[in-house]
Amino acid sequence: MMKKVVFVLMFLSFAFAKAQTYSSKIIPNNTMLLHGYIGKYPITMYIEKIGYCEYQQEFTGWYKYGNSQETIPILFYYSSYPEEEGFKIFAKYDGDFETEVTDDYACQVTSYDEVFETSAENGIFNGLKWRKTDSTGGLEVNFLSNPQDKFWELGTQQVYLTNKGSIILDLGALDDYFSYAYAVDIIGHEEVSDENHLLMEISVPSKPGGNGRGMCGGGEEIYILYLKLDANNKLLNSDNAHIYSCFQEIPEDAFSYDAVFPENGIKRNSKQ
Repeated sequence: MMKKVVFVLMFLSFAFAKAQTYSSKIIPNNTMLLHGYIGKYPITMYIEKIGYCEYQQEFTGWYKYGNSQETIPILFYYSSYPEEEGFKIFAKYDGDFETEVTDDYACQVTSYDEVFETSAENGIFNGLKWRKTDSTGGLEVNFLSNPQDKFWELGTQQVYLTNKGSIILDLGALDDYFSYAYAVDIIGHEEVSDENHLLMEISVPSKPGGNGRGMCGGGEEIYILYLKLDANNKLLNSDNAHIYSCFQEIPEDAFSYDAVFPENGIKRNSKQ
């Protein structure tokens, strides 16, 4: 009896170890570094997306002059609505910003020492002027390259399949929606005739970036992804099924798959 128990434990340990050779890796893109000028003075600005304040994206960071080691903390909020709202970046020497939320659920900075601001149409980093709080005048601000492109990339991420820690496949290349995944679980792995068969469960927000707004703003979409890889982890075939949605009801028998036998892939109900 003891031998049987030991054998079962060894088998389970082997199966678990084999499954662990494949995993997922999510690499977020939440930071950007800009170089530019306030008037004739060179500056470096670091920006990090840290989440949301109500329905607005919240960013923090710092800027500094030239080769100075002294950084000045910054804070700002951004939302594409309302469109007429000007783009502003606030700076405070001690970093102790005071903020408030208006009756319209807009987050505002009420205590600061400096501000980068513009009222220009499409004014994200365009037509910026820098001034101190107690000043009506200011200096023009210009950034090198294209800061808007970097800004739009903040909050995106790369989602990869790895083998023994090495990246082997960009899951976002299989479906753009997978790039928004916040959970990727390998539920089945089997090697058959030098080919690896994997079943993965991928969880994606129903409305990426929705931050709880509107229908299914906090909802979840779940997919099953099937992959067939050769002995060198080259992709031979892939398939996926949308098994749960906040937006629509998906019958439980619409698809079938078996985590114990992932090589069977995903089967579709003939009525679908």
